[in-house]
Amino acid sequence: MIELLILILISLLISNSFLFFALGKINNFSSLKSLLMVIIKPIKKLSNNKFFFNKLLKENHKNEIFLSNNQIKLSLVIPFKNEKENLPDLVESLINLNYNKDLFEIIFVNDNSNDNSESIIIKSNLTNYKIISAHNKRLPGKKGALDLGIKNANHDFIVITDADCKPLPDWLKSISSKFNEGYDLTFGYSPLVKENTLISRISSYENLRNFLLYFASVELGLPFGATARSLAFKKKVYDNVKGYNNTIETLSGDDDLFIRECVKNNFRIGYFLDSSSFVFSKSSKTFSDYIKRKRRHLKTSHHYLFKHKVILGIWYLSNQFSTFSVLLLPFSILFIIPFFTKLLFDVLIVLYTKNTLRHNFHPFEIISLEIFYQFLIPLNFVNSIFSKDKWN
Repeated sequence: MIELLILILISLLISNSFLFFALGKINNFSSLKSLLMVIIKPIKKLSNNKFFFNKLLKENHKNEIFLSNNQIKLSLVIPFKNEKENLPDLVESLINLNYNKDLFEIIFVNDNSNDNSESIIIKSNLTNYKIISAHNKRLPGKKGALDLGIKNANHDFIVITDADCKPLPDWLKSISSKFNEGYDLTFGYSPLVKENTLISRISSYENLRNFLLYFASVELGLPFGATARSLAFKKKVYDNVKGYNNTIETLSGDDDLFIRECVKNNFRIGYFLDSSSFVFSKSSKTFSDYIKRKRRHLKTSHHYLFKHKVILGIWYLSNQFSTFSVLLLPFSILFIIPFFTKLLFDVLIVLYTKNTLRHNFHPFEIISLEIFYQFLIPLNFVNSIFSKDKWN
């Protein structure tokens, strides 16, 4: 039992150390500097990236982020299917974008809606848009609608989001800046709005945890995912990887599996974190909606690259073992150590990204939601294996 305890502790410390190591770049951990340096010292010795460590403790405030004035021409592609409830908020957000209207076009792709979604767009004050029909789409599901929109884009830089999203005003500015820095693909933070229901809090918290892994993976040179709610790439990149043709293993994956193809081709991937560039979306309102979202996401993960599966497998298993180590307390009181160590890591990581990611999770909420989250992981994973998925 002692050997098992040691194994759990080692795997937990290693996995969370790498997360601390990567996230140090995007947030100010100055009050935890001593703790951080102890945790990452072994990793630091393995790295020759002095520039990265010089920036380890710098905070990524809006005023420190360079938003280039050299705005490039962008094509924003938005597929929709029966989104009459969500489109008014999206349209209002698009009107308020702080970007030269002559430098971006909006391509709405109507994926066989049978409500009045299209009329909402037509009656709005948007001017720089066009609507195309996806009835002749080449690929199934959302990917087919996106593919059609991208093929009809007039500009060399593609931006995609969902119809139920609300991008903040500087969203396109941040994307333009990343392309000016030489990135081939970039993504931004897309929070799920936390409401007062338990399932909303769980989905919002889980989304935050996922994004921490996305950001950390980029910093470690192992990008594996993002969300299509805030994603942009060069059109030549899309053509080079043959669009979504190599991602048809599942209906979902227009984000993660597309990134997989970009990783295979060694394209440069980055992210942006300006708080005025976040893209908000609604959290799950019901348990069934939450389960459906997780099923889509986890089905995609079955098709990750092998190295990503291994790394993520170690990460999730170490956290699972640590969380449920309390069940081994009858064998030894020492099993309380990995449980509390894990929760300490969770609280520290989430709290010290609070300023950058603008969330309001408090310590006791983090602890309770983390336990719920870990409990749901195996259930969602099994569900993703045996359930079928569909596009709306």
